[in-house]
This record gives sequence, C-alpha cells and structure tokens, in this order.
Amino acid sequence: METNHLFYKIHKGTITARDYINWSHTLLSEGTSSPSLKIISSFSPLDNLFEIESYFKRSSEELGTKQPSFETCARAHIDFLASQIIEVDDYRQIYHLTDRIFKVAVAELNSPDDLLHWLHLYELMDRVDYHYDKEVVSEIKHEARSTSDLGHLSRSRHKKNDSNF
Repeated sequence: METNHLFYKIHKGTITARDYINWSHTLLSEGTSSPSLKIISSFSPLDNLFEIESYFKRSSEELGTKQPSFETCARAHIDFLASQIIEVDDYRQIYHLTDRIFKVAVAELNSPDDLLHWLHLYELMDRVDYHYDKEVVSEIKHEARSTSDLGHLSRSRHKKNDSNF
C-alpha cells in the first residue's frame, strides 16, 4: 500500500491492521527499512490495531515521514480506485468504482479541473441508467489508465519533494 493512500484511510477512519501490514511489506520490498517497520510487518491482521498504530507512529518518525495534505491523500485514493478499474472487467464493479472516484473528486476535493472528466463519466453512467454500455465502460477504463499513470508520476514527485514513501 502506498503511503499517501494509507494516510487517506487514516484520515477517513477506515484503516485496518491489514492496511498497516501491507504498507510495511510494500516499503520493505522497495528497500525502505526501519526497526519499527520490520515489527509492523511481523504483525497479524488479528493483532491489536492500537499497538500496530503505535509502531506506525514510531516508524514514521524513524523514516522521517510527514503527513501529507488531505488533497494529496485523496488523490492517492483516486489513483488506487483507478488502478482497481483497470483490473476488473465486470461493468457493475467498474461503475461502482467510478462512483467512488466521483464522490471523492466532487465531495472531498470540490471538483478540481483535472478531475472534471470523472464528473462527465458519472453522468454517462447515469444516462445509461447504470446498464452495460461498451462505450461508457471503454471511456471509463481509458480515463482510469490516464489517472493511474498520472498518479504514478505524482507519487514519484512526492517521494522526492515531501519525503513521503
């Protein structure tokens, strides 16, 4: 799990032990390490969330990780949802994920210009009454690829500028 996406889940109160564990595994596999990060990776999803959170705070200090802005976190969440769209083929799941992106873009980020295409896609889904439409699904997948590609560029920039992992 990407760090900015983890912070989004923390901010929204939807974080789980598995999220912290997956995050630690991601960082360790990328060559980032700290004593507390290694401890997090050894936890089970059934372990106490508060204990794991305390190690997360320690690892953040050890790694010099700063909490990013909410906008950065929300954009990471959109990138995650877009990557999910790319992976699925069921149009109902694609529409559901598009709806979630729309809600983040509109309700949480106040419709920034670079995400307005998701509003258009949401309206297309509504126009076809959420029934299968090959052109709508194709357009959503195309936008998901574009969003995901931009997200990867954004994460690289944040790693360099914000010390976020």
